[in-house]
Amino acid sequence: MAIFGKLFTLIALLSLVIFANPTGYSYIHYALNYPWAVNTQSGFMALGGLVLLCIVLFFFWSAWRTTEFVGKFIFIILLAAATFIAFTMGAFMNRYTTSWFVIGVLYVFFLWGMFYPRIKYSLFKTRSVDDVDTE
Repeated sequence: MAIFGKLFTLIALLSLVIFANPTGYSYIHYALNYPWAVNTQSGFMALGGLVLLCIVLFFFWSAWRTTEFVGKFIFIILLAAATFIAFTMGAFMNRYTTSWFVIGVLYVFFLWGMFYPRIKYSLFKTRSVDDVDTE
């Protein structure tokens, strides 16, 4: 099962960075400069963007669903501390670093959603009702 976790982590990172990044080589940048027309090539272009967006939204929804209130609260506290440190270091002085910070926050939230149930179980030895196998 560990291989699937690593694969999902890689898919989450790649889909997020391919969909939007500040380097100028992302789907968003390509779509803004694309000569849209009603043809097959534009249809595949739109379908590719929709697939990327659905993958990103799936990982966000999955992370949101697996972290309960306490997990979201801990993540917000850690995010506030990271934002404060990034602000004091001058990370928000231009759009490039701000964009990478937002992408990093989303990716850390994806990871937090993947690993929060394991952390909770290892710390408190509790499982949710969904984890119980029916016999």
